Amino acid sequence: MLRIELKENRPGYAYFSAAKWKGTADVEISIQRNQDGKYFVEGDLWQAEPVWHKLAEMNVSDEVLQGVIGPNIIDSLVQQVGNVRYMLAVRDSTNISSTDSGPVRMVGNILASLASGDSSRSDDVREFSGPKIAENAQNVENTVTEDHSEQLTGPEEVVEFVVNSDSTESEVQVQPEESKEEPQATPKKKKLLGIIVGVILLLIGGGIYLFLNSDKPAEVQKSACDIDGNHSDDLAFLQSCLKSNPEPKRILEIIDNAKKVNKCGIAQRLYANQAQSGNIDIALAYAKEYETSSACFQEDKSTAIYWYETVLSYDPNNAVAKQKLEELKK
Repeated sequence: MLRIELKENRPGYAYFSAAKWKGTADVEISIQRNQDGKYFVEGDLWQAEPVWHKLAEMNVSDEVLQGVIGPNIIDSLVQQVGNVRYMLAVRDSTNISSTDSGPVRMVGNILASLASGDSSRSDDVREFSGPKIAENAQNVENTVTEDHSEQLTGPEEVVEFVVNSDSTESEVQVQPEESKEEPQATPKKKKLLGIIVGVILLLIGGGIYLFLNSDKPAEVQKSACDIDGNHSDDLAFLQSCLKSNPEPKRILEIIDNAKKVNKCGIAQRLYANQAQSGNIDIALAYAKEYETSSACFQEDKSTAIYWYETVLSYDPNNAVAKQKLEELKK
């Protein structure tokens, strides 16, 4: 297996090196992305079958194939959405049977060609000035203050504050102007009972609200990640499902369900997304898929090695990944 690196150069370009190359400098490459297993064609176009791209001005030194790759390839690789990884195959144009491959390691801040000479950001920054923001905030504050002052005005004569001489408790009574001469005779016990009943009703209402809302996260997670085979947009399904933050065990169940209903794209993308995020259990399961062929995965020793090596990049002492790599590299 080749040790392939793309290193930072100027925007749109990257230094390319492939260690352990046994062929000549006259080579072609094919690039496969892990999220869906498709191969780079050009621009934003990817397809299921490999496409070979001629590399110019390469050289070989001490079994290291090296040179510079330009925007026709680099722009497309760095502008992919999400954490995409690549498997790159190299074949000798003078001897097509001489072919080798390996995962691509991206080194440094590799940029697209559009990153050079872009001054639009500085223009945008100048549009937002501190004084304007402060002035707007003051206007909003004044408006809110005026609105509240209008809401608080009302007929003062309607409200009376009555203080009972035989109690330390003050009571507020609202009554019409003409009823002042006829005080309302309400027993204190009746008022106290009314207050207690009101508090109890508030507590019951709050408890019911919390009970009903406590079930919502589980319902959302269940519906968002439930696969019935009728999803037409795999990417939209994954985005909706991952927003519910399913546990790793649940993710493996979703992948298993996706394979059962032949939604292979969902299974592959979910595997890749979680494996790239450092989920070791899922990365191990993903690597194992490529050890044997199934409805959604074709046996591919190099891809299995790639994902076991990915596990070791997160956990260098992972015993399972070490053992599997020893077996696969024999």
